[in-house]
Amino acid sequence: AACHARGRRPPWAPCVTPMLARGIADRANGVAASLRFRRFWDAPTMEPDVVVRTLGELEAEKSSDVQLFFALSNRFYANVEEFFPPQVDDVLASFARLRYADDSLLRGFAGRLGDLASDASPRRVVRLLHHAAALQLRPHAWIEGLLPQIRRQLPYLREGLPTVLADLHALRWRDPQLAELCLTQGLLIADEMDGVFFTRLFERWSRHGLSHKEVEAQAIELAQQGGGSSLDPRDALNLLAGLRRSSSASCSEAARQVEAELSARLEGVAKAAKSKDGSNKAVAVSSTSSPAEEAAVALEWMQRLALRSPRLWRACADNVELALQDRQFMRTQLPAAICALAALGSGAEESALGSALLSAAVDTAAMPKYSAEQVLDLFRAACLLRLTGNAGDAKAAVALLAPAARLASQLPLPGRRALLEAAETLGEDAGGEALAALKALPMAPLPALAGSDKEADWDSAEVGPQALLLPAGGGDADRRGVRLVGFGDMFAAPPPAATSGKTAVLEPSLTTPSCRLALRALELQGWKVELRS
Repeated sequence: AACHARGRRPPWAPCVTPMLARGIADRANGVAASLRFRRFWDAPTMEPDVVVRTLGELEAEKSSDVQLFFALSNRFYANVEEFFPPQVDDVLASFARLRYADDSLLRGFAGRLGDLASDASPRRVVRLLHHAAALQLRPHAWIEGLLPQIRRQLPYLREGLPTVLADLHALRWRDPQLAELCLTQGLLIADEMDGVFFTRLFERWSRHGLSHKEVEAQAIELAQQGGGSSLDPRDALNLLAGLRRSSSASCSEAARQVEAELSARLEGVAKAAKSKDGSNKAVAVSSTSSPAEEAAVALEWMQRLALRSPRLWRACADNVELALQDRQFMRTQLPAAICALAALGSGAEESALGSALLSAAVDTAAMPKYSAEQVLDLFRAACLLRLTGNAGDAKAAVALLAPAARLASQLPLPGRRALLEAAETLGEDAGGEALAALKALPMAPLPALAGSDKEADWDSAEVGPQALLLPAGGGDADRRGVRLVGFGDMFAAPPPAATSGKTAVLEPSLTTPSCRLALRALELQGWKVELRS
C-alpha cells in the first residue's frame, strides 16, 4: 500500500502481470481451463442431470472439446438405464447441436429407443428423427424402432412433416410409401396452414426424386400466380428448388417464371440503390430495405438448398458489389456472402467476380476485426475459387491460412472440420507449420453416410475431418473409399436416370464446389474416392 501511495510499482508487480496475462490466455471462448479440467475429471461419475446440464453449458459456449464430448458420451452409454426418456432426448439434442457423434452415443440411443418411442408425442418423434439425422447415425441400427411410431403419429403431425421428409432424405433412407404418406398428410392440412408450409413441404418432398401430380399442379399454380414476386424470397426459393427437381416440362416452365420474377426483384433493388448519375456508389437505405441484405438472405438460402441459378447469382453479386461502400455490411455480412457466392458459382465470369469481391474483403480495414467464423468464410471462399485454377485465388488462400489457423481454437467443431478440409486442399502450397497446427487440434468427424442399401454394413475410416465408407473387399490399406452423395453435394436438378440393375450415373457438372473441395482434400491425402448416388 505504501508503494502505491508513493506512486512506485510494488516489487511483486513484475510477477503478477505475466500470471494475470496467462490466466486470460488460458481461456478459450470465455471458459477457464480449471472449469474444463473439472468437467473432464467429473465426467465418468456425473449424474444424469449433471450430464444434461453440462452439455447445455457446452452448447452455450460453442465448445469443441472433443475429449470431453467423448467422456460424456461414454458416461451416457455406460449408465444409459439411469437416464429418463426426456433426459435421453436432451442428450441427443445437445450432441446434435454440438455436431458430435460416436459409437457410444449410437449404442446408448439405440438401446433406449424402445422406451423413448413407445409413448412418444408427435413432437418428440420428429425431434428424435431430426437429431439422429443431423448426427448421421447409421439408420439400420435404430430407425426400424422409430418408423412404426412415425406412422402411428402421422395423422397428428403438422409443422414437423417437412422436417420428417428432409430427415429421411438426409439419412438416405428409401421408403417411398412413407414419403408419400407424409406428403398426403401435408396436403390435407395445407389449407389450414400458411403459404410458407406448402413451399417447405414441396421442396422437402422434391428431394426424394419422386413424382406426384397433385403437389406439382399446386406448385405450378402458385408459380403462375406470381409466387416469385409475392412470396418471401426464402419461400420463393423453396418453390424454385422444388420445381427444378421435377422432370416435367410444365414444372420447368414454371421454374423459369419464378426465376425471372426473383431475379427482376433483386435486380430492381440493385438499380434502386444506384445513384442518379448511374454510378455504382451505394446509397443509404434503411436496414429493412437494404438490397445487400436481401441479396445476403437469398444467397444463404440458395446455398442451403443447393440451388444454382446464374441469373440469380449475378443479381445477388451486383447487390453485394454495390454494398462495398457500406461499412456495416462489410463488417457483418460480407464474408458469408462471398463464401456463398463461391459455393454457388460455376463459370469463369462468376469466378472472376467472386475473386474481385474476395480481394476487396481481404483489403478492407474490417479484416483485423473479423471473427473466427468470418475469417473461415473468407478462407473457404478462396479455396473454393481456387478450384478454377486462378493463381490469384491460390495466393489469397495461402495468405488467409495463417489468420484462419491462428483463430482456429475459437471455432466450434463444425468450423474446425471445415477449416482443416479446406487447408488440406492447398497441398504443398500450405505452410507446414500452419497445417500441422490445424491437424494437431482435437477433432472428430461425423459418421459416414450409410443409408439403407448394401453400403449400410460397410466399415468406415476416418480421414482427417471426414469419414469414408470402405467397400467390401477393399480396406484402409489400399486407401480406396466410397462417399455417398448427401444433400448439398449436388445442385438441385431432376434425378439422374438409372439403367436397369445399375446405379444412376452422376452428372459431374451438377456436383457442388463444396463437394469437389471435400473430394480434393481426400485425393491429396492419397485416397481414391468414388462418389456414389
